[in-house]
Amino acid sequence: MNKITVSCAVLAAALVSAQSLDAKEFYQGKTINLVVGSSAGGGYDGYARFLARHWPGKIPGTPKFIVRNMPGAGSLKSTNYIYNIARKDGTEIAAIQNGIVFEPLFKALGKGKEAKFDPTKLSWIGAVTRETAVMVVWHKTPFKAFKDLKGQRVLTGASGVTTSYAVFPRLMNATMGTNIRVITGYRGTSGIVLALERGEIHAMTGWGYGSLTSRKGQWLKDKKVRILVQFGKRRHPEMPNVPLGSELTTTKVNRDVLELISARQEIGRPYVAPPNVPAAQMKTLRAGFQGMMKDATFLKEAKRLRIEIDSSTAARCLRVINQAFASPPEVVAKARKIMVSKKKRKNKK
Repeated sequence: MNKITVSCAVLAAALVSAQSLDAKEFYQGKTINLVVGSSAGGGYDGYARFLARHWPGKIPGTPKFIVRNMPGAGSLKSTNYIYNIARKDGTEIAAIQNGIVFEPLFKALGKGKEAKFDPTKLSWIGAVTRETAVMVVWHKTPFKAFKDLKGQRVLTGASGVTTSYAVFPRLMNATMGTNIRVITGYRGTSGIVLALERGEIHAMTGWGYGSLTSRKGQWLKDKKVRILVQFGKRRHPEMPNVPLGSELTTTKVNRDVLELISARQEIGRPYVAPPNVPAAQMKTLRAGFQGMMKDATFLKEAKRLRIEIDSSTAARCLRVINQAFASPPEVVAKARKIMVSKKKRKNKK
């Protein structure tokens, strides 16, 4: 090895060491506020609190994480907050619902609830999983397979009109010929779960399979619920006999619409920071996130808790978003009609 090669190697090592020192100096003694765009007790909240226990150890300086819930309009409130108001120094990040990322494309929420953000300009950290969403029905209902839904009115619950719990039922109605009515106004996943147990609704539609297994895995063991449909790129290995939504549609346009709306599943449990966070802090946050996703202790605990991990990098999240926003106008138009709910039946309890 010649002197020039040795000098370059020493310089590179010194630069890496200096960058690590800078990150440690910045985050030493700091607190990172993790804003969760969902109610306490739900799937997004559960994932965020799990990550908040493991993430600090993957960031130089070991900052403290504090989880703060900011529910509202399917994470619209929290996403607008993180984009426009939150500190832009790398000490405030958010766990947002994946569906809200596409609100600027669909404009489903309507007047007075505008998306005041550009998803491509958020500082993306990554996503925890590539989700498979499912439709489950309570065991006391007469629905044992998808074909049993045809010609029947099925009640399903949701917190807001842009959440997966409301979007997937409308998607099924438009592309599969079902008659599913969405009852909105429940307080997050926990509220919908209670409604299902009480018999107020027949189904939960658009529930992340990872959330189902981690929160209510015993339901599956005890056969308290039946899974009738799954939504994703491929059949989940634990549900080989449950049909994909794309297998139940009849036309190419419907399949394209289903794929566009289902794009949210590819960035399940996303984590973002405000725009214009310094590059050094973003590099640290992303490296810590990816390091956590590969950590043996983290993965072992996730497996024990039935928390599904199939992470995506920030770059992959942006590719999914850019591809969705480049969809043909006719596909976007039909998808928008599905996304915009004109009739909203509120839960009065």
